Amino acid sequence: MKNDCQICRKHPIMYKDYRFLDNCGLQGKVLVCQWCRDLNDVAISDIMRDELDPEDFYIQEIHDEIKKHNR
Repeated sequence: MKNDCQICRKHPIMYKDYRFLDNCGLQGKVLVCQWCRDLNDVAISDIMRDELDPEDFYIQEIHDEIKKHNR
């Protein structure tokens, strides 16, 4: 969809981020969801390559806190 995160393509865009990952085609400004924003470059590469859900990269306590904060 047009308004989905440019990294995972699963969650709505909430932030502008800056990533420079040649192997993923990310060069500068990227529109990302709440889940992809704080992940490191290795996790971003894995998500894009394997079409993973970024929520799976968080332990349950952090996952619950992020969801509570963004209600």
